[in-house]
Amino acid sequence: MEKVGFVKSLEGDYAIIEIRRASACGEKCASCKGGCAPTAVYARVKNNVNASVGQFVKLHTESKKVINAAFLAYMIPLFSLIIGVLVGLWFAMYLGYEEQQELIGAGIGLVFLAISYLFLRFKDKKLKESGSMEIVISHIIK
Repeated sequence: MEKVGFVKSLEGDYAIIEIRRASACGEKCASCKGGCAPTAVYARVKNNVNASVGQFVKLHTESKKVINAAFLAYMIPLFSLIIGVLVGLWFAMYLGYEEQQELIGAGIGLVFLAISYLFLRFKDKKLKESGSMEIVISHIIK
């Protein structure tokens, strides 16, 4: 996956890069009546091409890693919630709490959801330490 970023500042061997996020309307803000403000994401990237403040750079990361990270971030909590609700419904029915079955299912679903977020927090920390999701500056544009 490749993106264009703008070097906002330098911190030693690293550059703070502003990456404009693409909106759902296709970045045609002049003709769009949605009223959304353009948003940006900031990334701290190793400055291996000696980019200066004010330059545009091309950033690169492996698409497979981005897709895997998106799967972890979106699907794991969803699956955990669904499995938690089903386990809760079964557990309530097994113990004979049929009047409160949905409430118990929802409660256990939320517990499973919280556990999935703790797992994702741990996994995110491990990914940051390993550097496997590192964004690389491929070259300076201008």
